[in-house]
Amino acid sequence: MGRRQRWTDMDKSTIPLAQLRRAFEVYNQTSGKSPHTCRWYSEKLTLFERFLDDGCTLADLTLESVREFIADLQGRRVRHEHNPFVKNKAGTLSSSYIQGFARALRAFSSWLQAEGYTDANILKPLKPPRIQRKAVEVLSGEEIARILSRFDLDDPFGARNYAVIWTMLDCGLRASELCGLRVEDAHIEQGYVKVLGKGNKERLVPIGGRAQTILARWRDFFRPQFLVGESPHLFLSASGHPLTQTSLETMMKRVGRAVDVPRLHAHLLRHTFATNYLVQEVGDPLRLQQILGHTSLEMVRHYVAMASVQQNLLDRRASTMDRFAAEQSGPRNARRVQPKRSRPFRIVR
Repeated sequence: MGRRQRWTDMDKSTIPLAQLRRAFEVYNQTSGKSPHTCRWYSEKLTLFERFLDDGCTLADLTLESVREFIADLQGRRVRHEHNPFVKNKAGTLSSSYIQGFARALRAFSSWLQAEGYTDANILKPLKPPRIQRKAVEVLSGEEIARILSRFDLDDPFGARNYAVIWTMLDCGLRASELCGLRVEDAHIEQGYVKVLGKGNKERLVPIGGRAQTILARWRDFFRPQFLVGESPHLFLSASGHPLTQTSLETMMKRVGRAVDVPRLHAHLLRHTFATNYLVQEVGDPLRLQQILGHTSLEMVRHYVAMASVQQNLLDRRASTMDRFAAEQSGPRNARRVQPKRSRPFRIVR
């Protein structure tokens, strides 16, 4: 019988990364992370293993190898060959998608140190690539009216889709939250819904008076026509099963093409809700953070910036040259006043 080794004396550098990934997955599952989050970590780490080739070990996880992996991702081009709902055209990976790999690998590295597989956090110096923030063009009032006018409210599918889009615009729910909404959690008469968000965190989201009417009409008169057996979910598919995110996005694409709003997708409704919430001064950023279910104000600050841009587009008074022109023209019959040479025009604050 060989000499038994203490944990601190073992050579852990030869442990296969695949074995460590599976142990990390068990840790995430037992730590209360959602199945979606566990899959997210595992998928990211699996792709890193493929980049390193089969048989990679803990010794192959270095700051240099991860940086090479990130650089490789930034240079890749992707084709949507297996998604029938995305046009088959080449494109680069998004900066947010690539940053996800850096975040997953950093979390994995922290876990390795905490569990004693490494003496230090190998990837602590790794700086995730910056996310390119693109300006989001939220839906205008005219576009919302066109979208809603597309549905036949006397038809079961029309009533369902109308209720889906109205609810998302009224509450800012994520697609997963809307599809997972249960009948017992839709307190329509009381004016709120209980939502299960990211990290299995529940929150209460208020709904407007018009949304109450629309949802009650769907629940009481049209939803029973979709039932096959019993289902706890509020929104159902034609087969009586819960409405899926894929079906939801397919419906959005179809409606968007029909009303000439091709950029329509579920998350755009959430962006539109958040921006309008701030532009119309319905509530403050802290209340918006609670409604959206964000754990920090980072994303809410992004919405504040979006709302400021939207307000500037809507408010013609934001144009300093319009003010200058109005001051120069004055009343139609008024005598033109020559400005002083030292001050060509006055800035109104």
